[in-house]
Amino acid sequence: MDGRALLDVARELAAGSTEAHSRSSVGRAYYALLHEVLGTLGRWGFAPPPRDRVHTFARLTFVYATDPGLKRIGLTLESLGRLRNAADYQLGTLGPFVSPRISASALNDAESAITLLDTIDADPARRAAAVRTIPP
Repeated sequence: MDGRALLDVARELAAGSTEAHSRSSVGRAYYALLHEVLGTLGRWGFAPPPRDRVHTFARLTFVYATDPGLKRIGLTLESLGRLRNAADYQLGTLGPFVSPRISASALNDAESAITLLDTIDADPARRAAAVRTIPP
C-alpha cells in the first residue's frame, strides 16, 4: 500500500459530522504525506532511521534541503505534524476541530505536497538537482 491511499480515508473522515471525524482526518492526511515522503526518500537511496525517528527524519531531510520544492514539502509535513499532534493529544481543547474546514485544509495541503513530490520525482533532472540539495 502506498501512503496516498490514506488520502481516501482522510476524505471519508473529513465528510463526517463530528469532531472525532475532523481530528482523525487530519491524522490520515499527515500520515499520507509522511509515508509518501519516506517512500520517495527510500527510492532516492536514503536509508530510514529506527522507527522512533522516522517522523523527524522525513521532516528535517526536506526542511533542511535548499531546493524550494523539497523545503515546501518539509514545511507542510511539519505543519501537518503539529496539527496531528493537537488532534491526537489535546483532546480537552476543541481548537480548530469543531469546524470541518480544518480537515479540508489539511487534506488539501497533503494532496498539494504529494503532487509536488510526484512532479519533482518524475523529472530526472529536477529530481537529481533536488536530491543534491539534501544535506548529508
